[in-house]
Amino acid sequence: MSAPLAIGIDHVIMSLGSAPSSDAALKAIEELAAEFRLVIWDPQSQEASLPNRR
Repeated sequence: MSAPLAIGIDHVIMSLGSAPSSDAALKAIEELAAEFRLVIWDPQSQEASLPNRR
């Protein structure tokens, strides 16, 4: 399943399903968030995180 991204000047919103490919997608998202110092918000757990730069 795919869904379009909602992109604004200060945000990117996307939905991830629970498929085997979700792990690879999440890793790519975390790497980009770390590179560009973006906060990841998980609405299910109500937690925000700032991934570490590697």
